Amino acid sequence: MKIPAIILLFSLCAPAFAQSRHDPLNTREVEQMRENAQDPKKRVDLLLSFANERVMAIERLRTVAKPSPNDPDTLVDLLTDLAALIDELDDNLAMYNNHSEDLRKPLHRVLDAEAQFQKKLAELGESSSSTQRRRFAAALEDAADSLAASTESARAMLADQIAKKGEAKENTKQAHSDKGHQQEQNDPTGFDGTPPER
Repeated sequence: MKIPAIILLFSLCAPAFAQSRHDPLNTREVEQMRENAQDPKKRVDLLLSFANERVMAIERLRTVAKPSPNDPDTLVDLLTDLAALIDELDDNLAMYNNHSEDLRKPLHRVLDAEAQFQKKLAELGESSSSTQRRRFAAALEDAADSLAASTESARAMLADQIAKKGEAKENTKQAHSDKGHQQEQNDPTGFDGTPPER
C-alpha cells in the first residue's frame, strides 16, 4: 500500500516541480519566439540575440566599478539563463537540421557568436577573485560546457551541410569578388594582357 501512496504523492508534486523550473526567456522574448515559430533562421537569430543580452549583462557586472554584494547571485542567474538558451539553440538547430533546413549561414553566425561568448566567460573567470568565483563557479562551468558542446555540434553540422550543399551563396559570391579583385591587381586594365579593340 505504501508504494501506490508514494506514486500518488509524486504525481501530485510533479506539476509543482515543473512550474518552479525557471524559464530563461522573459515575456517579450517568448512573444518574439511565438511570432517566428515558422521561421527557423529567425528563431536561431533570436536565440543568439537573447544569449548575447545575457553575455553583455555579465560583462557589465564584471567591469562595474563598485560591485554589489548581490552581483555573484545575479551572475549565477545570468549564467544559468545563458546555458539554458544555448541548450535551446542547440536543440533547435538539431531539429531544423533533421528537417533538411539550409542552415549554412545561420551556423556561421552561431559559431562566430559562440566564440565571442566563450571569450567573455573566460574573461569573467580570469578577472574574478577566488572568493567571487566560488559563488558562481558551478554556473560558469555549466555555461562554458553548454557553449563547448554547442560549438562542437554546430561545427559538425556545418561541415555536413557544406559537404551536401556546398558553401553558402554569400561565401561563393565573396570568393568570386576576391578572384576578380585579384585579377584587377595583376592587370589593372582588366584585360589580362589582351589589348582593347580599336
